[in-house]
Amino acid sequence: MKTLNIREVVEAVGGKYFCREFDISIKGVSTDSRTIKKDDLFVPLAGPNFDGHDFIRKAVEKGAGAALCEQSKKMKVEGLPVEKIIFVDNTQLALLSLAAYYRALFDIPFIAVTGSVGKTTTKEMIAEILNTRFNVLKTPGNLNNEIGLPLTLFQLDDCHDMGVVELGMSGLGEIQRLTNVVKPKVAVITNIGVAHIEKLGNKQNIARAKMEILEPLTKNDIAVLHADSVELWNEKDKIIPKAVFFGRERGHIRAKNLVSDDTGVQFDIYGCYGEITFKMTLPGIHNVNNALAAIAVGFELGLTKEEIQWGLQNLKLPEMRLQLKKSFFGAEIIDDAYNANPDSMKAALELLCQRGQGKKKAAVLGDMLELGNLAEDAHFKIGEYAAKRADKIIAIGNFAESIKAGALRGKIDSTCIYTFPTVKEASLEIQDLVKDCDIILVKASRGLKLEQITELLVRRS
Repeated sequence: MKTLNIREVVEAVGGKYFCREFDISIKGVSTDSRTIKKDDLFVPLAGPNFDGHDFIRKAVEKGAGAALCEQSKKMKVEGLPVEKIIFVDNTQLALLSLAAYYRALFDIPFIAVTGSVGKTTTKEMIAEILNTRFNVLKTPGNLNNEIGLPLTLFQLDDCHDMGVVELGMSGLGEIQRLTNVVKPKVAVITNIGVAHIEKLGNKQNIARAKMEILEPLTKNDIAVLHADSVELWNEKDKIIPKAVFFGRERGHIRAKNLVSDDTGVQFDIYGCYGEITFKMTLPGIHNVNNALAAIAVGFELGLTKEEIQWGLQNLKLPEMRLQLKKSFFGAEIIDDAYNANPDSMKAALELLCQRGQGKKKAAVLGDMLELGNLAEDAHFKIGEYAAKRADKIIAIGNFAESIKAGALRGKIDSTCIYTFPTVKEASLEIQDLVKDCDIILVKASRGLKLEQITELLVRRS
C-alpha cells in the first residue's frame, strides 16, 4: 500500500480529527486488531455478535497509526491520544470511502466480475490470462463484499498494471456501491441464477442487482455478458458500453466440440474472434462458459491467443473449489465445498458423472443456503438429479430428507441413500460409507463447513 498522510484519510472519510498536527503516516489498513502492524489504520466494524470498537485500545497499543471510531461510541476511546482517533458516522461506509479515494490514486483499468455462479473461477481465469503480460492485482479467494473489496484495493501499489476484482451481493444496491468504488473499464456477468433468491424474490430482481455493475460504464467501456441468461440477453439493446455476449446457445463468442478427460477440457471457440482451439486444465465442461468470458476479456484487452492459452493452462483455483484430491483409501475426491446453489450443484454432479464413468460414485451433498421458499423443492430436485449421476448419496443438513425424497423419485435404491442432520454426525460414519467408492464429490454451501468431511477422507482417522 502507498503511504497516506492522516490528513488524506480524514478528508477521504469525511471524519472529524481533533489534533492540529497531521504528521502521522498510514501504511496499511486493517479491520482485525489481531493483524495490526505499526502505522496501520484500524477500522473497527460491528457485527451481530461483536463490536470492533472494543479493540481500538488494543490496536493502538500494538502500534496502529490511527483508528476510526463512530461518534456514537466515543466512550470506547476515552483516555486514548487524540491524534490516534478519527471520528466518523459509520465505519463501514468510511472504509468504502477510503477505498474509493485510494483506488482513484491509480490510473489503471479494472475488470469487475459478478454473477450467480462462477464468479471466483472466472475472476481467476481472467487474472491468470492477463498475468501473462501484465502485473495484476486480484481479489484473493472470494473477498468480494463491502469489507473484502476495500481490503483488496488497499493492496494496490505502483507495480500493478491492472486489477481484477470479484463483486458479490446480498441485495439490491450492494453491487452499485462496490462498482462506484472500483470504477471498472470492463464488467463481466457470468450468469443469472437463483442464488440469493431468498432476499431478492425472483430472477428478475437478481438480474437487476447484478446489472448494477454496468451503471458506471460508458460507451468506451466493455461489458462481457452471459447470452444464455435470458434476463441479460433481453436487455442487449439497452446496454450502453460495448457488449460482448458469450454462451453455448447464442452470443458473439460460443463454444463447440467440447472434449473432457482427466487432463481437463478442450473446446473450439467460434464467432467474433474467429475459430480457435483452447485447452484448460480445469475439470468440468460447465467451466467452458467461464472460460468463454475470460477469453473475451483477453481478446478485448489486446492479448494474443497464445497468451490466453497460456493463462488457461496455468490456472489454479483457490482451495475447496473443484480441488481434485486423493482419499487415504485411494478414491478421488472432488472437493467443491466452498459454496453451492442449484446451478453449481448440478454442474458438480455432471463433473462427478463425467470423471466417474465406469467407477463407483458417491455424492456427499449438504444444504444450499439462501433459497428461501424454494429451498425444499430445490433440494428435492437436486436429489432427483443426483440419483441419475451417483451410485451412493450422503445428504447432510436441514434439507437432507428433501434430497433423499428427490433421490428416491430418481429411482436410486433406498439402501444407497444416507441422511445426517449435522456434519458432526456424518463424520462418525462417512469413512465406512464411502470406502468402497472410486470417486467422491463433496459439495455444500459454505455455512455447513463440509470441508471437514474432505479432511476426514484425505487423512486416516
